[in-house]
Amino acid sequence: MEIPPGLIDSAAILRTQGTTDVIHRGFRAGRLVRIRRGFYVRTADWLGARPSERFAWSTAAVARSVKGAVLCGETAALAAGLPTLRTPACVELATTLPGRSGVRRSPLTVLGEDSAAQQVRGKRSYPLKYCLRPASETVVHGEFRCTSPVQTTLDLMVSGRFSEALVVADGLARMMHHGGVLPAEDSLMAVPAIAAGISAHAYSAARLRAVRVASLASPLAESVGESYSRAAFELLGFEQPVLQHVFRDMEGFIGRVDCWWPRQRVVGEFDGKAKYLDAAVRGGASPEEAVYREKLREDRIRALGLGFVRWGWADVEQPERLRRKLLAAGLRPRVPGFFADPNLEGSDSRTSLEVGEYTGDG
Repeated sequence: MEIPPGLIDSAAILRTQGTTDVIHRGFRAGRLVRIRRGFYVRTADWLGARPSERFAWSTAAVARSVKGAVLCGETAALAAGLPTLRTPACVELATTLPGRSGVRRSPLTVLGEDSAAQQVRGKRSYPLKYCLRPASETVVHGEFRCTSPVQTTLDLMVSGRFSEALVVADGLARMMHHGGVLPAEDSLMAVPAIAAGISAHAYSAARLRAVRVASLASPLAESVGESYSRAAFELLGFEQPVLQHVFRDMEGFIGRVDCWWPRQRVVGEFDGKAKYLDAAVRGGASPEEAVYREKLREDRIRALGLGFVRWGWADVEQPERLRRKLLAAGLRPRVPGFFADPNLEGSDSRTSLEVGEYTGDG
């Protein structure tokens, strides 16, 4: 997790400049937002920042001001470079003390009643949440001490929402694969520490959920959007696709697709904005050229006699829309959907995965 420029640490300024009078005057005038005691951001910067940037400032303020702070949950995942489905709602710290667990009210403060101050109060702040965890190995990522990536993922697999847990689990699988630890064809259940951690959990429902996530987690899922889609396929009852399959025709290489259902002969592509708007992903092509190339690639794949379906964030957020698209392309569920199973999704909703703010478009 990178901390954006702009976080004002009054203790550091006091050590170097000997006074923080300028900070206090700016705060009283409403020009500074106080995130926590001793930590400020310019009001204009707070209003112009993305949720992920405000969360990073809040996390840094907590980590620097709480003695012995150990990040956990999705906060630790972000600090370790693992993807998350959304910006977390709270800055999460691990505690071994039952009486300390729970959410503390956000201390974010801005003075004044002008429009900027009102807008600050209308933006989401990030309170501190103490999560009860047994003592475990910790690792350091930059300035943050965190639960280890394996422990962080285990915690989310046993207690998090299915879609959120799979995003992080896929990220851990990719990290392990790139580190030479996990073969591309294996799931996280092949990792002894993961299998042992799940088996040691006290509750059977949590173990069932974790086994399902770990068994699905794959190094081949390349983006948050693909992981999110795979969670939706599972919850809707569709079989899991082959990931990153290469297609060729008489002219040669066509491309590598996100999803391929060989039994039902359907190709699927998740269309995140990055595919068309991110210059690095487009390989230097213009957005218009990227759209045209995608159309040509799709035409060549369809010419092989295959079904083809595209979907985006809005379709996964509304699973009934996604289900209709998959059915129209020729896919058929293998079993009824699982939205009513609280052990899998933590919700009885059959209409929305309710993921909130995203951390990315891919």
